[in-house]
Amino acid sequence: MLGLDRIVSNQPQYNMLWRVIESEVVPVCEREGIGQIVWSPIAQDVLTGKYKPGQAPPEGSRATDESGSRFIGRMVQDERLLERVQGLAPLAAEAGLSPAQLAVAWVLQNPNVSSAIIGATRPEQVRDNVGAAGVTLEDDLLRRIDDLLGDSILRDPSLTVSPPERP
Repeated sequence: MLGLDRIVSNQPQYNMLWRVIESEVVPVCEREGIGQIVWSPIAQDVLTGKYKPGQAPPEGSRATDESGSRFIGRMVQDERLLERVQGLAPLAAEAGLSPAQLAVAWVLQNPNVSSAIIGATRPEQVRDNVGAAGVTLEDDLLRRIDDLLGDSILRDPSLTVSPPERP
């Protein structure tokens, strides 16, 4: 061995729409006792329903920022995905949750997820997101989410991009 400490956590992107870690990364990490500290549980606000099909992204939103990632750009240009995401609001309401709480609770429901990194620009967003802590989603609701999102869910592990070589 090299005398290094073992890896104890992995920090992947993970949410209802981006599940590329489920087939390969999660099983290896589970076997090795490595937790997932995931980022983007609300898919850069897409899962909140903020971005509407047929409408330009709200001015000042992440999707209008020139430095914004290509990830959100792809999503806000996908009308079918945005239509499907709009269907999450009634499911969230049935569960007594906001769409953001539903998205964060969905991530935290995975037993391999140790924690979710949430981002917010306003205090009320933090309060809303933390409302997902301790929520248990019913199996029927989880199935309905999968049925609704359908092939908008990305699962192909080859979509994971490795960082460029570091100096």
